[in-house]
Amino acid sequence: MEFLTQLIATLAVVSLTGCSVARTNKDGTFELLILHNNDMHAKFEQTSQLSGVCTEADMNAGKCYGGFARVAYLVKQARKAAQTGEGPPVLYLNAGDTYTGSPWFAQYKWKIAAEFINALQPDAVSLGNHEFDAGVSGLSPFIENLTCPVLAANLILNKVPELEREENLKKTIVLDVNGNKIGIVGYLTPTTKFEAKPNDVEYIDEIEALNSEMKNLQDQGVKIKIALGHSGFSKDMQIAKEVEGLDLVIGGHTNTFLWNGTTPDSEHADGPYPTYVQQSSGRLVPVVQAYAYTKYLGQLKINFNSDGEIVNISGAPILLNDAIPQDPEIIAIIEKYKKDVSGTSQDIMGTTLVFLDGSCRTKECNLGNLITDSMVYRYAVDYKGEHWTDAPIAILQGGGIRSSILHAVTPSNVTKGDLLSVLPFDGNMVALTMNGTVLLQILESSVRKHGTVNFRGEFLQMSGLRVTYDLKKPPGSRVIIAESRCWTCNIPSYSKVENKQIFKVLMPGFMSNGGDDYSMVKNLPKQKLNFSELMATEYYVQRHSPIYPEIEGRIQFHEGDQTSSCGGSKLSLISLVICFTNAFMF
Repeated sequence: MEFLTQLIATLAVVSLTGCSVARTNKDGTFELLILHNNDMHAKFEQTSQLSGVCTEADMNAGKCYGGFARVAYLVKQARKAAQTGEGPPVLYLNAGDTYTGSPWFAQYKWKIAAEFINALQPDAVSLGNHEFDAGVSGLSPFIENLTCPVLAANLILNKVPELEREENLKKTIVLDVNGNKIGIVGYLTPTTKFEAKPNDVEYIDEIEALNSEMKNLQDQGVKIKIALGHSGFSKDMQIAKEVEGLDLVIGGHTNTFLWNGTTPDSEHADGPYPTYVQQSSGRLVPVVQAYAYTKYLGQLKINFNSDGEIVNISGAPILLNDAIPQDPEIIAIIEKYKKDVSGTSQDIMGTTLVFLDGSCRTKECNLGNLITDSMVYRYAVDYKGEHWTDAPIAILQGGGIRSSILHAVTPSNVTKGDLLSVLPFDGNMVALTMNGTVLLQILESSVRKHGTVNFRGEFLQMSGLRVTYDLKKPPGSRVIIAESRCWTCNIPSYSKVENKQIFKVLMPGFMSNGGDDYSMVKNLPKQKLNFSELMATEYYVQRHSPIYPEIEGRIQFHEGDQTSSCGGSKLSLISLVICFTNAFMF
């Protein structure tokens, strides 16, 4: 087994380095290896198959993946080959969202993120929307302490002096690689304004900013130009189409998995790797992402001619399974932090008899049902009124659920670390009072972008509501049935949501402040609670184990004469892939 592991690792390195020694060919072409990843989400340590916590049982079953140590191993091997002449020169680029997604980050914030990124030594990173999760004050020291440049060309920072004066935050860098100038320009989705802690950063459109930077690079005689950013696959393709002079787009944000042929693990391919976009001039511009959570490392081998045009391109993402060794220097950093993190992360909250599915961005999921039921339960335990509660409804954005809980054995323990990986965000819950009109607006907002490539995490999981959507109707009129659970009744039951009814609804504090573009709730009367969704879920699991949450038809989709729980039978191919994949985006 040890021999097989080493053989597979060796083959992975060979795929990175190739066999040719000459990197500037007689015909003037220049060979470059680009390694890239995106949406690492603080998965510093290796993870389970679906990017949750890797348990001892998972390790014994050979079902642990990714982690910064495996990324570092392959990057170092490629760079070593470049230094000895056995491989081409290497660029390692990261397309943002290093923050948020593990107990490690929950405890150490920017400090641990900076230390691990510095250990990987990327040539450049772009910002991701989650880098703003702790506001500007939680981002500025991260940028300041990185040893590589941080790129974003479309930010307006005149109201944010902490970032405006940060020398390490740049629009563009130019690297000299074997005498070839390579320009790398960063970009970040303007929707960050709605997806992160409120701040004064403003944005211009990515394409406008990139076109301006392309002109600057052209004036400097830079022939090879790369866009590195975090706006989602649909925007990446639009950038490739509309930004003249661009040679390559490396993106993130939508955790898009691109692959040619049969996929190597549980992910479904959203398109070929790379995906080509044709510009009006006829030039083909490749676009890549590398899924998320450190499970894959993207690799592109590119030959450029003397004019900086791509003449040949090959490659595929590398699955970082347990056949890929882990870099000992990264392991040493993990061990340094592990004692403090593991102290609470390994605390057992309870057990589950079933897979807890966190793919909650397009459909009802049993993990979403568990969390929202926990929110209602935890509030009801403290309620002292004359009824069973006065807040029978809880809602939570699917994007707030960051991983599944799937272990190699069933039943399995649910640890605090598992739940921290699922619910890594800070902030307590809030109870908002609203009428039925606003509640229906919230439900409409949940599916306003459903079925599009660039939908965000706003799709709602819910307890105390039953909703049927018709996605063939235009956004704003897709709710065809909405029923709510009563709170004044002796036996809870459901009835139609009426416009003038008054409801108390539980939700995350982030959402209550208008996050994910739920602006209709921002100014409503609110009651701040002394517990978070994480605390509520821990409380519930401790008291109800073993748990076995199910799909109950809380969210349904109407299509013709049929109603289903998974987005309808005639959605676009992309929607169906999203519906059935176990990816957890943004």
